[in-house]
Amino acid sequence: MAHAAAVTPATEVRVNRFLAQVYLIMALGLVVTALVATWVSTNVRLLFRIAADPWFAFGLFIIQIMVVAALSAAAMRLKPAVAALLFFFYSALTGLTISSILLVYSQEQIAYVFWITAGTFFVTSLFGLLFKRDLSAAGNVLFMLLLGWVIAWSFSWLFPFSNINWLLTFLGIALFVGLTAHDTQKLKTIGAQLGDHPAGGGLAVLGALTLYLDFINLFLLMLRASRRR
Repeated sequence: MAHAAAVTPATEVRVNRFLAQVYLIMALGLVVTALVATWVSTNVRLLFRIAADPWFAFGLFIIQIMVVAALSAAAMRLKPAVAALLFFFYSALTGLTISSILLVYSQEQIAYVFWITAGTFFVTSLFGLLFKRDLSAAGNVLFMLLLGWVIAWSFSWLFPFSNINWLLTFLGIALFVGLTAHDTQKLKTIGAQLGDHPAGGGLAVLGALTLYLDFINLFLLMLRASRRR
């Protein structure tokens, strides 16, 4: 009994340390994205090229996919500093690709939606940390829903003025809210089982990437759902 009582606080400290690393790396990634997007907004030529040149934007998208795939596959084998640099590189690329929203939405609206997204993300992530029931089964359902949503979203570009686009937007918001709770609980479980494993730094970066993607997608969908200027 005494041994069990001694293990619990140590596990909690380990989980808290791991999650603190995850959220810190994620927050730094969001800062990098914001700084890059702000810099691009001052370069009118680059901004319009990203918005108007589909091949340039597609090239950026392919590079992003490659970086995510490489980081997901090798994060635990890379040195934590290298994994973090790859993540920040991806964050900078995201800043490039989403900078075109500055042509559609006002800075005030972007800031407002960002803080709404941050509040939603915080509450949902907190729910995932405190909720006692295992959400791993729900994760399989969410993954299948995500695949279906991505396919439907891809086809929706063929009908840009269809009401189905708005339905997919709100469905996407609900989906990424669920994924945030699931991913947070999964990271909590990983932190409890990780111990002093040498791959801990890489897993923290991978966890930061997961939550970063949840946040960015939630932000863009909420921005889309908001009223355009």
